[in-house]
Amino acid sequence: MIGGLDTPQLHDIIMAQILGDLTHGQERVSVNWPAEAGPYTGRDDLTLGQSIAVGIDNLNAEITAALGRLTRDENGNVLNGEKVTVIGLSAGSLVTTEVLRQMAADPNAVGADEISFYLVADSSRQELIKDSKYNPKYDYTYQPAPDTVYDTHVITGEFDGLADMPDRWWNLTAVVNAMAGAIVVHIPVMFADLDDVPAENITVKTNALGGTTTHYLVPTEELPLVTLLPFLKPMEESLRASVERGYKRYDDVPSAARTASVATVAAEPAEDTTVSEPVKAVEAAVEESADTEDTAPVDVADTVEVVETDADDTEKVTELSDEIEVAKDDDEAVEETVAEAAEEEAAEEEALEEALADDAAEAESAKEEDAAEDATASDDSDAAADDSDTGADSDTGDDSSSDDSGSASSGSDE
Repeated sequence: MIGGLDTPQLHDIIMAQILGDLTHGQERVSVNWPAEAGPYTGRDDLTLGQSIAVGIDNLNAEITAALGRLTRDENGNVLNGEKVTVIGLSAGSLVTTEVLRQMAADPNAVGADEISFYLVADSSRQELIKDSKYNPKYDYTYQPAPDTVYDTHVITGEFDGLADMPDRWWNLTAVVNAMAGAIVVHIPVMFADLDDVPAENITVKTNALGGTTTHYLVPTEELPLVTLLPFLKPMEESLRASVERGYKRYDDVPSAARTASVATVAAEPAEDTTVSEPVKAVEAAVEESADTEDTAPVDVADTVEVVETDADDTEKVTELSDEIEVAKDDDEAVEETVAEAAEEEAAEEEALEEALADDAAEAESAKEEDAAEDATASDDSDAAADDSDTGADSDTGDDSSSDDSGSASSGSDE
């Protein structure tokens, strides 16, 4: 078993719980590797590519040793159904995938009946990396998984931003939720019991070489965004609908069918958002254990509790914890702000309604005044018309007298 970044060595107390104690009854071996990705993990650290190169050599050596411990008959055939199981966690799955790539190209590689692989939270098993180019900063190139003759199991936590980013990157809600999932889903999925994963979340594909790839999508009961920001809980249904539109796999699946069966996988560690890379802290906590040979499975909740109280936890986890606590403390303030904004909006609407009512009253009053003025103007016009008619009659009488006088005068002159 090979761990993720900042986890060069896994303690047996951790390995015993991985994937629901998948390795119960088996001899568990932790593969040592640098587990560095400088400059991300440290300015003077090895690059991711350099760490993976060391991890490949070490994993190959451990695989060879494990194959040599299998019980065989005189012809070299494995007895009792024994098999080597290789488990890669997070960045450790990148090492495992590169070993698979080497084995696929090696005609003398071990047969498929002697070894199988489990890749948990593997960031390279995503559609979005298929056209990736060499990254000089990390000295590594993400490549699609190789086709091999080996049975491979891929375990992905739903909405884990490190292994399950949205297909539609422009869906910002889905992207932000995936970023939250990198915090609250990435580690807990390693402790998921595969027997609890719903059948509809399991797909099996067989490649041209006869190797099968079984993919387990471990459901996330609560949106990671809601886990980090609990005040969003009333909006979770609409948020989930928006988030799911960012993933092609949900295009033809009714939302009700998706939410009807949600496995309670790793519920306890998922609730605690301080879990980042717990292995280092747990190892520190168990170093003083009196008897490490007794490897009875320890409850995951107990492991998380150790991580919470360990003084040597990573600075990244501490900062994240502080940020989450601040977010929780701000919940009430945010709700009060929203309530105040709603009250202000209601007051503004009421004031607007009153203003509109006043405007309507003024308009009605102005209309009535205009009607009164029109009526007055009409009366004045009628009166003026009567006066005009009277004056016209008077003028007509004067003209007749003058005409008569003129006619007489004219007749007299003649």
